[in-house]
Amino acid sequence: MSKIRSVKPAKGTKGFIMHGFDIDGNPFYFFRVYDKGHIHKFVDYDILHYDLEVEILESDAMLYQDEFGAHIDYAPIDESK
Repeated sequence: MSKIRSVKPAKGTKGFIMHGFDIDGNPFYFFRVYDKGHIHKFVDYDILHYDLEVEILESDAMLYQDEFGAHIDYAPIDESK
């Protein structure tokens, strides 16, 4: 059994949902929180909460639906400019 070092409320915490791969090549997601003022210092949190509410704040994120399913990706590039 692990010993808990600290517990603090997550509400209001800003971070990034990141995509990675484990040692066997299986995809997984985690939540990365950067230390303010230190871009190279961060904590990666495993996501164990099964129905965590999120709000997407990035203006270049788009919701897509096609014959392969539904996904979130960057906005399409306007090549006419």
